[in-house]
Amino acid sequence: MQTLEVLDKKIRTAEELLSVVKTMKSLAAVNIRQYERAVVSLEAYRRVVDQGWQALFRYAGVEPGLVTKKQAVVIVIGSDQGMCGQFNDIIAARALAESRKRREKNVAVTFWCVGERLAAAIDDGGDPPALEYQAPGSLTAVHHMVGDMIGKLERWQQTRGTESFYLCHNALSGKIGYEQTFYPVLPLDKSWMRRYQNTPWPSKCIPLLGLSGQELFRQLFRQYLYVSLYRALVQSLAGENSARLAAMQSAEKNIDELQGDLKKLFREQRQMNITNELLDIISGFEVLKDRTAL
Repeated sequence: MQTLEVLDKKIRTAEELLSVVKTMKSLAAVNIRQYERAVVSLEAYRRVVDQGWQALFRYAGVEPGLVTKKQAVVIVIGSDQGMCGQFNDIIAARALAESRKRREKNVAVTFWCVGERLAAAIDDGGDPPALEYQAPGSLTAVHHMVGDMIGKLERWQQTRGTESFYLCHNALSGKIGYEQTFYPVLPLDKSWMRRYQNTPWPSKCIPLLGLSGQELFRQLFRQYLYVSLYRALVQSLAGENSARLAAMQSAEKNIDELQGDLKKLFREQRQMNITNELLDIISGFEVLKDRTAL
């Protein structure tokens, strides 16, 4: 049976753990709100970029070239931090499953991974990543990573002829939870272009294009990539913090139950010790009483 000292130490340890868990839960909730606001702000900018595409395709006569879609890069986004459950394993499994579907259609698939733990999971699945990034921990880090990714995407297009790029990541779903998503970022083909051509311009004023069609396409292309990559990274961060929040809530519940059990044992043990001490006193009194009677 555990002594009172041991039980008291366990209770204090549980209280310290509970304090840490509550702090992490609060930080996760704050981070989720921060990343949600970033996505909302980005959506406003995306609408501006979409209007740029609309003006370009309706009034400049520029069209994207033909694509073969025989080489693809899948950018998979995970986490380098712990305490978020199966966050990396689940998205790695989705990315590997989607890559198999494309290889069945004779498409060569290469992985770029964000997060060392995710990269290890992809490698364990038999697909060593061609590029690895450390997972960003802030919006500033996301901004710098996106700039680097855009440069590499453009170089791979020019030097390797890669045309198809996909994003695979977890995204926030509801107040607590996340879901996997997989979607193409490139190529920008004619079906994509026709969506903008067929969308009515929102006013009667025809936009004036201050750049040549090709230069405007190039500038809009970089902004399109920026919006797509930034949104994916921020959504993944929000999903990661949602997973951590759920894990901390579960841990908080378990610690509360453990504390209750330990305190119950402590009270029972203390009562047993008091009872034993009283019995010892009574027994000693009886012995002294008997000796006095003699």
